[in-house]
Parts: sequence; structure tokens; C-alpha cells
Amino acid sequence: MKINVSRRLWFAVLAATITFLTGNATLYSQQRFTPPVRTQYDSARALRALRERLDNIFTSSTYRSGRTSVSVWSITRNTSLYERNPTANLTPASTTKLFTTGTLYQLYGSASSITTDVRIDGPIAADGTLRGNVYLIGHGDALLSVNDIEELADRVRAAGIRRITGNIYGDGSAFESQSNRAVYSGDFEDVVPLPPIVALNVNRGTIAVVASAGRSGIPTVQTIPASDAIDLVVATTAAPAPRAAAPKKTTSARSRAVRKSSSRRRTTPAQRPKKRRRADVFDADTIERFGDAPPEPRRRRTPRRTRSRIRAASSVLPSGVQRIAVSGSPGRNQTTTVYVNAARPAVFTAGVFANRLRSGGIDIDGSVLERSAPTGAKLVAQFKRPLTEIAGIVNKRSDNYIAEHLFKVVGATCGDHATTSVRARRTVLDVLDTLGVQRLGCTFNDGSGLSRRNLVCASTQVQLLRKIHAQPWGREYRSTLAIAAYDGTIRGRMHGTPAANNVTAKTGTLRNVSSLTGYVTTADGELLAFCFMSNGPAVGSYKQLENVAAATLAGFSYGGSAVLEQPIIDMPADTTNQAESE
Repeated sequence: MKINVSRRLWFAVLAATITFLTGNATLYSQQRFTPPVRTQYDSARALRALRERLDNIFTSSTYRSGRTSVSVWSITRNTSLYERNPTANLTPASTTKLFTTGTLYQLYGSASSITTDVRIDGPIAADGTLRGNVYLIGHGDALLSVNDIEELADRVRAAGIRRITGNIYGDGSAFESQSNRAVYSGDFEDVVPLPPIVALNVNRGTIAVVASAGRSGIPTVQTIPASDAIDLVVATTAAPAPRAAAPKKTTSARSRAVRKSSSRRRTTPAQRPKKRRRADVFDADTIERFGDAPPEPRRRRTPRRTRSRIRAASSVLPSGVQRIAVSGSPGRNQTTTVYVNAARPAVFTAGVFANRLRSGGIDIDGSVLERSAPTGAKLVAQFKRPLTEIAGIVNKRSDNYIAEHLFKVVGATCGDHATTSVRARRTVLDVLDTLGVQRLGCTFNDGSGLSRRNLVCASTQVQLLRKIHAQPWGREYRSTLAIAAYDGTIRGRMHGTPAANNVTAKTGTLRNVSSLTGYVTTADGELLAFCFMSNGPAVGSYKQLENVAAATLAGFSYGGSAVLEQPIIDMPADTTNQAESE
């Protein structure tokens, strides 16, 4: 009995010992593989490495011949991470569009839209006869298309109108009469030629004149889009019939034999040309070498583009109708297209509207003219373009034509229809004051950034992005920016880096100007707002270094980042394939 008790005691002690040792081993293994806790010292060291990295980028030899303004701000922690000349006002190029679209969002809100209205000034009888006029009123929708106008025509018919006794008027009075960006901006420089910036236009004011001819050679001419405000005068001629091929001369076998034998008798071996050896034809000393590689083969010559055989001359009649005189011939079985700008965009657009009304079965007794709608005109149809759709095209694709329209929409919003661009400049600055953005020395002469006299600093641009992020529409606004390695003007940039599908930004490009402004999320999930802006000759190199800086921010972590360890390679001063103002 004593033996059994001792055995039980021994087994209990053994089990307790094993349990104790196993528990300590598990605890030891957990402590061994637990990552160390980051300290304030580690974070400070990582931040210091980030700033040294950015200093190496923006003080490299590429920037010695230019000026730069850089600012990086942590939205998550509400503190500045990096600055270099943050208050130096430089030419921003197309990052100006951030101020134009941001101002519209602040004035209108994300749920707003730009409308094109149809109003009438008379009663509609029971039989569908409108005893009055129709007004097509534009408010600056630069994306207005023929399909949109056809939708308006369908809505007019749905309102019960079957006949119009009066005229069709185009109303573009929402904007000032000066429609040339180079003039109202005060630059008098067409960096990129733009169509007229007007309140009412369709198809960007472009008229396609299409001439086609079949086997007969008799041409037919039409305009796209069709408009009742175009007087088409056709003076084309039929293409001449192709010349018949001359019959080949045939010779008999006897005459060929006689000619061959006679030629042999005349030629002696001394008179015959010597065959040139291969070494005589290709001299190794005279062959041009391309890095010890053989020269690339000659490319086939591409056929030269023949000049169009159709000519179109445009003039405006006293009534406002545009006369297009077409002459020439496209050739048999050929189609030729030439393009003409709309001389009177409001009248031309009203003519397209009238053409769509007629196609829908509505009779029009009057003409197509231009006039402002009276105050009491009744709204019968309206087409709305969401602001988000327009801002997305402006910010992602950097569309200058649409950006200038939005700039004038800003001025027209304040009720100024005579000096719209002047009011727009003041309104942009007033909105910055409302948001609390410092704008000392900032100047905006247009809405697209084509003006080289625009001035803004990196600090102001970053403050704008910070204030936008705090607005209820901040997330939606960020979706209108281009995404690195995915879409917009930075779809071909930052591939294979942490910035790909991460950076959302607006680019800026002019001669001697490059900028990149937007948002980026770090490896730790910290949201940053940044602005890299440079004025100097090495635009292409600036953009490559902007990619490196953006990737550095995207890969940054307070625990250390492998991106920071990559060396900076000096890049040559060069140009870029990116179009100006993008």
C-alpha cells in the first residue's frame, strides 16, 4: 500500500514538471517570434530617412537649372512631412484645373449639374400648335452632343408640341461675348488652339463636310451634324473617267531573234561591263556602325498623303446662317471629309435643334436666329449634365476646352454675363478665402492652366487638397483625379511601384513647366497630400523624378521602407511626350 502511494506521488510530480516545462517553452516561443514594438526613436529615424531621400531627389543635378516648390502633408496626422520652397509661386500649368473644379464643387455641391434648357414664349393650342417662339438656352455644357439635342427634341414633342409658328432661337447669353481664351486671359498666346468658349455649342463647334462619289464620279455632299442654320452651296464636279490603258506592242519571235543576234554581234568582251566584286560594292571601312551592331534595315517608304480634292469656304449671311461653299471632287469611289468651324455657335446649335425637331415630325414656320430668352419664358424641356461627369474629364484627361467652360460657369454663377472671365478670377480667390486656403501672391488668368502668367505655390495647392478632403464631397472629388498606372494623364506612369493604383493626382505640363499634385496612401495606411512643381528646361526628367518621389511616399513606413534604399540616378535634361497643359 505504501508502494502504490509513493508511485502515485511520483507520477503526480512528473506530470507537474512536464506541464511546467511545456508552458514555459510555449511562452518562450511566443516571446521569441513577437515583432518588436516601434518606438518614437524608430519613427523619427524613418521620417528622417524619408526627408533625406526627398532632398536627394529635389536637389539632384536635374533641378540645378530650374526652380521647384514642394510640399507633403499628412492628412491623417495633420502635420507637415516635407517642404522645399513651399511658398515659392511658380507657373502651375494644368494643376490650375484643381482650383477651377474645386471652386465649382464648393459653389454648387456634388449633386449639381449644368443644364441646357428649352423655353417657349407662347401658348400651346389643343391641336399642339405653339403660337410663339422656342429658345434653346445654353449654360456652358461643353459636352453637348447631337444625341443630347435629339433627346431635348423628343421631350419637346412629349410636351404636346406638333407645330411652331415662330422662330427657333439660340441663346448663349450666359457667357461674355469674348470667346477667345488667349484674349480674355490677357496672354494673347495660343499655346493650344481652342474652339470658341461659349455658353451654347454642339460637337465643340466643329462641322464635318463629307463628300462622296460612286462609280459614276458624281459627288454628293452633306454636313455632320445637319443644321438648318447651314446654307450648303455645292459646286463640285464629276471625277474624270479613268484613261484606257494603251495596248502593249507585240513583236514576233523572228524579229526578237534577229534583234538578239545583232546585239550579240555588236558587243565584244572588251566592251562588256566588268562584274564588280562584293568587296567593291561594300567597303568595310565605309559602313556606318551603330554600337557594333549592323545598321537596321531600311524602312519602306510610306505613300505620301494626298491633299484633299474637296475645298470648303465659309461665310456668314446677314441672317446669321453660315454658308459653306464646297468645290472640287473626291474622286470615283472615294469619300473625302473636311472640317469647318461654326462661325456663330449659338445659331448653328439652334439649327441642329430645329433639324431634330423636324425629324421628329414637328413643323416649324419660322427661321433659326439668335436672341436671349425673355424673363417669363416657360420651361418645357431640360437636359442635365452631372458636375461629376464633367469634372472627371477635366481632371483625368486634362481637357482644356471643357476646363475653360467651367471657368466661365464660375463667373456666370455670380450673375455676371458681361465680364464672365473677370468675375471668375475673383470668385476663385474668394472661394479660397472661404475654405481658409492661404493664397498670397496667387494669380489665375484662366481655368485650364494654359496661361503662363498663372502663379501658385505648392503650399497653396496642398492646402486646397486638405480642405477638399474635409468637405462632404471630398471623397467624390478625389475620384475625379487620374489614377497612377491606370487611367488619365498618369496611366503610363509609376508602373511596378507602390504608387501604382494608389496615387490619385492631377498633372501639369507646359514648355518649361511640370507639376504633379494629389493624394497618396503610405504603406502604413497614412493619407498624404502632396505637390511637386518645377519650372525649368528638363520637363521629361522632372516627370521621372516626380514618379520616384511619389513611389517613395507610397512605400514609406515608420518601420522602414525598401523604397528609400534605392539610389537616385541623375537623369539627362530632356523633353517629354506628354502634351502641353496635361
